[in-house]
Amino acid sequence: MRIAHIASEVAPWSQTGGLADVVGSVPAALERVGGSDVECAVFSPFYRGIRQKAQACGATIESTDITVAVDLAGWRVVGRLYRLQQSDHPPVYLIDYPGFYERDGIYCSSTGADHADNHLRFAFLCRAAIEAAPRIMGGVPDVFHGHDWQAGLVPVYLRTRYPQLRSASVFTIHNLAYQGVFHKNALEQIGLDWSVFTLDRLEYHDWLSYLKGGVAYADALTTVSPSYAYEIQTPAFGHGLDIFVRSQARRVHGILNGIDTEAWDPATDSEIAANYDDDTLPEGKAACRRALADEFHLKLDEDEILLGVVSRFTGQKGLDLVADVVPDLHAMAAKLIVLGSGDLGLEDRFRYLGHVFGGNASVRIGFDVAQSRRIYSGIDAILVPSRFEPCGLSQLYAMRYGTVPIVHAVGGLRDTVHDPGDSALCRGEGTGFRFEHPTAIGLRWAIDRAARIFRDRPAGWLAIARSGMGRDFSWDQSARAYLQLYQTLRR
Repeated sequence: MRIAHIASEVAPWSQTGGLADVVGSVPAALERVGGSDVECAVFSPFYRGIRQKAQACGATIESTDITVAVDLAGWRVVGRLYRLQQSDHPPVYLIDYPGFYERDGIYCSSTGADHADNHLRFAFLCRAAIEAAPRIMGGVPDVFHGHDWQAGLVPVYLRTRYPQLRSASVFTIHNLAYQGVFHKNALEQIGLDWSVFTLDRLEYHDWLSYLKGGVAYADALTTVSPSYAYEIQTPAFGHGLDIFVRSQARRVHGILNGIDTEAWDPATDSEIAANYDDDTLPEGKAACRRALADEFHLKLDEDEILLGVVSRFTGQKGLDLVADVVPDLHAMAAKLIVLGSGDLGLEDRFRYLGHVFGGNASVRIGFDVAQSRRIYSGIDAILVPSRFEPCGLSQLYAMRYGTVPIVHAVGGLRDTVHDPGDSALCRGEGTGFRFEHPTAIGLRWAIDRAARIFRDRPAGWLAIARSGMGRDFSWDQSARAYLQLYQTLRR
């Protein structure tokens, strides 16, 4: 079975969020689980900076001598394909057209404004991938798998411009909040007929939506967790598309994301203060906790719980709720480490809180992967109070490192963090603490529960941490679910 993945970013070569992690991991897991019967390839833009990252990682980039030509907005766009090969991973085919991709920022400029030609940049990605895949994979792919709105036109083009390929299409919604909405006049520029601009196709309040096109035309739709598959069919989380998604409900499948359990492993991680596994968790965690407190200049008593946040600063992530509880940390016998960046207002607020409450909260604005690993290994609990969360990776990384998650019970957080109550948690029957209402009161209640168990029932706390470490969140489970879905679509 040939499977072509199309995405606007792929880790570790280009990344702004969790989408890249998925696309960077799923194809390798598919080949590992499917064996010789499965061949995968990834198609993504050749952005500025990828070549330097590949050289630093020892990966090779070679020209394929394949070109693709697509008519867009009245001119002929000719792109070249390059093959990026990393050991033990399927190839990534980089689509090179400097006029679209040789610039700063994947989606927006340094000023924060979206690139004005994003509708053309990602239409070209979709067309170029469809054109190139049969030539480069030794035959027509059985499945074209598009990821998020940037690849939403893949199912549309397959049905309208390339029906002769007879390939199945899968479209994954990683985050319904981002829908790729453009002026309707872009329709002719991207080579589509006005017949697709209808309420049950690409029309969205008299605008053009790439994501809605993917939902309308794909043979199967997936989300990155089972709960999110349900939530996007409700007004609270549907971002204006809940009725339309409900009309396609029979094609919607929730497949939980995973993590790379070899790359994220406290037993081998060279970035953390002490390596540990399930057997050596108490000693290793204690050493990492002491080193982390020193690194962030926090004086930490043994019975104080050390909380952490590793996140983008956006309204979705609910970090304003974390900011609201900072003044109460002392009363809860808790201290906090924050690492992240994003919304400038949130950045300024956390800087202020770190200054005023410096004895209880230490804040670093920015992001560093090595530092994030030290945080996961050294904190006792991680806060993930997202207002909505398609899947979430922070809680998965945390559990892998024996860190207990405290989460808002929504989306993938609900699916991955099991909270059967304090007594059952202390027997090792759950993995973390959930709160139902995304308010500061709800978050404070969950932190207080965790702090009391950490302080008063250390054996119970260890049982919770070990329960999380023992869960299998590898990509292999996700890959099996995807392969099963692909098999049902083969024509």
